[in-house]
Amino acid sequence: MKRPWYVLHVKPRTEKKVESFLRIYGCFRYLPCWKKVVRVQRRKVVTELPLFPGYVFTRLSPDERAKMLRTNLLVRAIPVDDSRLMVHQLRQVARALAGERPVKVVHSFKAGDLVRVKYGPFRGAEGYIKREGAKASLVMNVEILGQAVETSVFPEDLEKA
Repeated sequence: MKRPWYVLHVKPRTEKKVESFLRIYGCFRYLPCWKKVVRVQRRKVVTELPLFPGYVFTRLSPDERAKMLRTNLLVRAIPVDDSRLMVHQLRQVARALAGERPVKVVHSFKAGDLVRVKYGPFRGAEGYIKREGAKASLVMNVEILGQAVETSVFPEDLEKA
């Protein structure tokens, strides 16, 4: 029997516990993690944190899905429509994590999305994302003048409004 793919939306800070349940049940699971180095009392401590907090990727049969829902650790099990695309994207993430360079999650914005600036000199400003080729910028309207101001910002400084 072919098991469908699910993205398990889990309760906060329970990703590793959910992964251990999946391992016990013999299910395929993927929890991409990144290493964070912190100093604790003059020592370097390396911890592994989930790359996508709150989510675990897995393949489950209907019985296994029911078992996982009974653990009371899941918010919901999201079925995956295009499993080939998701597997391809997860392989890319795994390759990036295997490399030497640091990896971090950034929000993905499309042209036309309304966003708010969280940090920096434009904190609190709202505008729309504009793309020209590979460059993206923030366009802030001044409606009373019928004009707009365009500036470049870092994606990590933005949130959807």
